[in-house]
Amino acid sequence: MLLYMINTYFIAFFIVFISFLLLTVFLLSINFKQDHPLIILDNSIKAFFSEMPYNKYLHEFMVYVTIYGREYTWGPVLIALFLLGGVVGRKTAIITGLSIIILVLVGGEIKNIIDRERPELADNIYLFEEESKKSYPSGHALIVSAGATGVICLYRGNLRRKIISLLLVIEAGLVIFSRIYLGLHYPLDMVAGILLGMSVTFFFLGFQKQIFTLSKTIFSFIKTRTIK
Repeated sequence: MLLYMINTYFIAFFIVFISFLLLTVFLLSINFKQDHPLIILDNSIKAFFSEMPYNKYLHEFMVYVTIYGREYTWGPVLIALFLLGGVVGRKTAIITGLSIIILVLVGGEIKNIIDRERPELADNIYLFEEESKKSYPSGHALIVSAGATGVICLYRGNLRRKIISLLLVIEAGLVIFSRIYLGLHYPLDMVAGILLGMSVTFFFLGFQKQIFTLSKTIFSFIKTRTIK
């Protein structure tokens, strides 16, 4: 009965966010030392994927995914959900959009605080000039995991919505994998990004009724003022 009364999204938020904090504090405590077993494993997994035998088609696909899989995909997706997805789509777009905006604002600052350098930065031709030179947590993982969490939790109710949500979750997974495959991040960067991205979305999901009610009031006010 008590668990029923407590918002399950808040429980999920606390569990996932504390997991992110514990992982981050532990990594800071060891200062990402290269001889620590966890960092050795992290480097080994990154090397395994980023040094796989070259396959032209897979490589080009991963480059495409890493370039276009974040804002170029999720921006239009949220706009489409808001305009064409009905009430469920609008709620999904608003909650997920809020999560992504917060993560965009704080993600860079967290990277600067943690101050972990990217792997083999000087030799990586897939890192764009505007991207942060810091690696932890992954900005791509932050955004796509927040988006995937939002759609899988909210955009459901019929088969079409579930299929769309599943496809977006797969897309998010491909983006996350592409960052490791192209050598732009270590696996722990992605794990941290996933945990933080999910936790922020869970936090806003806990307030979804209040947020959606407020948004309807705001849009109604704007519509009324526009008509006048």
